[in-house]
Amino acid sequence: MSLVNQVLNDLERRGVNVTQADASIRAVPPRKRLSWTPYLLAMLMLLLLATAGKWYLEREEGVAIVPAATTGTAQYQLVPGISDAVAVQESVQASSAVVAVIAEETVESPPAGRGKGSPRRTDSRTEVDLPATPEPAAPIKVISPRQRAESEFGKANQAVREGRIDDALADYESALLSDPTHKASRKAWVNLLLSLKRNEEAERVLQRGLRRDPHDASFAMLLARLQVERNALPSALETLQKNLPDAADQADYQAFMAALLQRQERHQEAVAFFQKALALSPDNGVWLMGMGISLQATQHKEEARATYQRALGTNSLNPQLQEFVQQKLKEL
Repeated sequence: MSLVNQVLNDLERRGVNVTQADASIRAVPPRKRLSWTPYLLAMLMLLLLATAGKWYLEREEGVAIVPAATTGTAQYQLVPGISDAVAVQESVQASSAVVAVIAEETVESPPAGRGKGSPRRTDSRTEVDLPATPEPAAPIKVISPRQRAESEFGKANQAVREGRIDDALADYESALLSDPTHKASRKAWVNLLLSLKRNEEAERVLQRGLRRDPHDASFAMLLARLQVERNALPSALETLQKNLPDAADQADYQAFMAALLQRQERHQEAVAFFQKALALSPDNGVWLMGMGISLQATQHKEEARATYQRALGTNSLNPQLQEFVQQKLKEL
């Protein structure tokens, strides 16, 4: 499949398939005498990474670079500055004044030495031709930064549809130079970079977005996912912690935070975040399994057993995870 077709397919799905990006992370089946816990922790993290990417791409309308119908947005043209407009106005005012030079009027009575029948001198007037009144100036249309960004955003989307990827990348960047708050351009730019496997550039774009808007939890979650993929776990955890107040009602965010803490063996804190996630989405079997692992690690065996049983009861675990949970119950 060509790069263009891959990108267009990604756009139709409103983003990238994160499971492809994670294909390099493969769980190795445990040997007979080894514990399954490291294997399942890796699988748990993989599932949460996939969820994080999907959540980000579906978080808001218009964030993916899906080809949209032409909206017929009016085209604007740059006009002279304010000083030029003032000069035109003054010219109009000056030309509207009537200028006339009137000659000295003569006396109506005939001059001496002329007879009664002599013709009377008439008044003599000399008029100066007036300059033609200029036509009214055309209405001035001013392009705002938002309008310019929207125009560049539309150009970028069209470039993607036509397979002009380099042009699309440049136009998304141009849109953000016009208006750094244009989130649709930033998210579409990140999606395209991820489709091209240019993750480092995508991270930089996300970091600039977070500096512009520190409260954007969707940017934080995707940035943390990219940091995890390159094994920068402390950086990923720091990224998520900065945006916790803005993600209190987002179950996926809380579960991702729990998984990162679990990877760093901070199990007691991980349990707390799994509980927050499950309070928002009680029937998620993967999160229940994750909380059971951390409960067991902190020697809360009875609670771990109950949590594992709840995970099995959701009927949402794949066969491998079901076998793992059943094995953990035997150990307890």
